Amino acid sequence: MARAKGDWLVVAALLFSASPASAAVQAASPSHIALAYEVELAGAPAEAWQNLTQISSWWSSDHTYSGQAKNLRLDVQPGGCWCETWAGGGVEHARVVMAMPGKVLRIEGGFGPLQGMAVQATMTFTLKPATQADKTKLQVTYLVNGSAESKLDGLAAPIDGVLATQLGRLAALSR
Repeated sequence: MARAKGDWLVVAALLFSASPASAAVQAASPSHIALAYEVELAGAPAEAWQNLTQISSWWSSDHTYSGQAKNLRLDVQPGGCWCETWAGGGVEHARVVMAMPGKVLRIEGGFGPLQGMAVQATMTFTLKPATQADKTKLQVTYLVNGSAESKLDGLAAPIDGVLATQLGRLAALSR
């Protein structure tokens, strides 16, 4: 996770080009980023929820502090932790603020370089039945707000690329 800003841009560009997640940077300014994604997952919303909440099975080890996604866990209840622990360390990536199984998961937290920037970041995962009975539509929004000095507009593309790739991994997991 300790990459230079330029490295994030290169990594994000490579990862985004391979991602099946439909994504768009909705807004980017020095003090605000709004990202939105939509992917189709296999299974009804209850099954898709199980896959979504097992983050260690779809989050890339390349985007962890420990280098191993198996160290990730998500306690799916209000106040629950999206955490990563390993021998000699640990990090809280985000905190659950809403959990409605099969419907909505909302977390607050700045991932990666955002964590040390004193920003407010909220990610919402919304699951809805797709037109096919054995599919679920997953909509994800990530809203990040900070001061103008945060220069968030320079991070929009790399964050978009990383998140789009993660969601593509989730979609591939459930096929």
